[in-house]
Amino acid sequence: MAMTLVDVAGGNFRTDEDSEKLNAAFMSHLGVKQRFIPARLAIARSLAAQGTPPAIPVYAELGKAVKGDTLFGTGASLSTWVALITQKNDGNINNLKDLLGAVAAHWARGLALLDDEWRLSEGQLPAFIRRLVEVAGLPLNGGTRIGGALGRVDLMMSSGPIPVPIGEISTDVMSKAAVEWVINGSGGSPHSAIMGGVGSGKTRTAVAMLRKIRERAAVPFLAFDFKGDLGTDSEGKGYGLDKVFGATIIQPPRVAIPLNVLALKSNDDITITESAVRFRESFARLKGSALGAKQKSALTDAVETALRANDSCELYHVRDMLRQVYAQRNMTEDGASAALEDICRFPLFTPTLSPAEFFSQSWIIRLPQEVPEVSRGIIVNLMLDALDNYLNSLPDAPMEDGQHRSLRSLCVIDEAHRILGSKLPSLSSLIRMSRSKGGAVMLISQSPDDFSGEEDEFLSEMGFVGAFGSNAKPNAVNRIFGKGVSLSKLATGQCVIKLRGEEGSRKVVSWQKG
Repeated sequence: MAMTLVDVAGGNFRTDEDSEKLNAAFMSHLGVKQRFIPARLAIARSLAAQGTPPAIPVYAELGKAVKGDTLFGTGASLSTWVALITQKNDGNINNLKDLLGAVAAHWARGLALLDDEWRLSEGQLPAFIRRLVEVAGLPLNGGTRIGGALGRVDLMMSSGPIPVPIGEISTDVMSKAAVEWVINGSGGSPHSAIMGGVGSGKTRTAVAMLRKIRERAAVPFLAFDFKGDLGTDSEGKGYGLDKVFGATIIQPPRVAIPLNVLALKSNDDITITESAVRFRESFARLKGSALGAKQKSALTDAVETALRANDSCELYHVRDMLRQVYAQRNMTEDGASAALEDICRFPLFTPTLSPAEFFSQSWIIRLPQEVPEVSRGIIVNLMLDALDNYLNSLPDAPMEDGQHRSLRSLCVIDEAHRILGSKLPSLSSLIRMSRSKGGAVMLISQSPDDFSGEEDEFLSEMGFVGAFGSNAKPNAVNRIFGKGVSLSKLATGQCVIKLRGEEGSRKVVSWQKG
């Protein structure tokens, strides 16, 4: 009897029980909660190996089933997997039973191969990824995706809807009904902005939302922490997001950030020039480094030359080259060159990890007041630039069920008023472009007034906007939430929210004392 894709989508795919245990171990290794992710990776790894795997014995105990449309996706993704498996098995798959057996065998062999590579990588995820990339024959700067003839498999992505309550309580003030925001809902946006004065509970609410997101999506996490309370401090205090996300806390310049922040996607002239301009625009947003026409030209030329001359270009390479350019053009030291000199007084970055390797892990970057302002500024600007460049170079994130796009990355900026209003190109690009790539940005700030310097449509790109009590200007509040909304008389724990696609705003109880 002929096999159809409908049969495959509804099929119950299994492997043997011992391999099922190994599959669960790789869920932990990769930081995912979905069984199909290591299963896909294992099948892909087996398909890349020579020959066909031995069949699972008929007497073997089998593990839990995964539906075909979950394991392989739907549409073109499903048909591609079936074609690859059939081709690997020399066309000897004539019905669903044959396919079930072939998948079980590839799943088991692939997990065994992955287990060998995990041990050889000493349990380090970046090294493990590098080994898999080498097996697939891809460039080592190609990202955390395993490809070749198998297409691309993301190691850490969410699956299905991700409903997020608004804080700890999340009930509508009027109806008393529970309120949820589906962060990856169809037609929506995964980006959010949470505003409120000191002590209003905005950070408490944001942390509660982040915890819920983490329960459903084991994706890499990057947070910029200006107050130093998002992670756990030396006395065990703080919100503990480092433990929730398995994040590494770094406080530069005491510890340099291990990111090749000036990495190039390629070495062609256009890419180098584009990268130089991106650096210039990020640098120009630093306080006290306003660039005139001469400074812009000098800095762009210096960055281009430094990128061409150094395989792993660092900030001090740019500084040294800018000195040469200034000398050649008889330019005297100014605000731009002085700012770059100040930045290079401290080791802010080391090119240890490529953007793909760095952004596949979770990090909290602490930037307290004792870190010089120019250092804090360049760290945020260049890291957002690197994240934007990396995320938007990826193919669109899949929508396994046709409605909910998978998340790849979650970026949080606490005290975002420190950078809002500067029209930072990378932040605008992340907000406007990364949605289809699986990127999500959360901005935590003090007031709607903080967004007044951004372009009008900036907040309209957000899927969720919430505001607690503040003395924000009525025009800013009304522009975001509608006419007649006031934030000055909100009760403790209440906020006004606006969800993308809804006409009006509503009051929600987010948290309460006690």
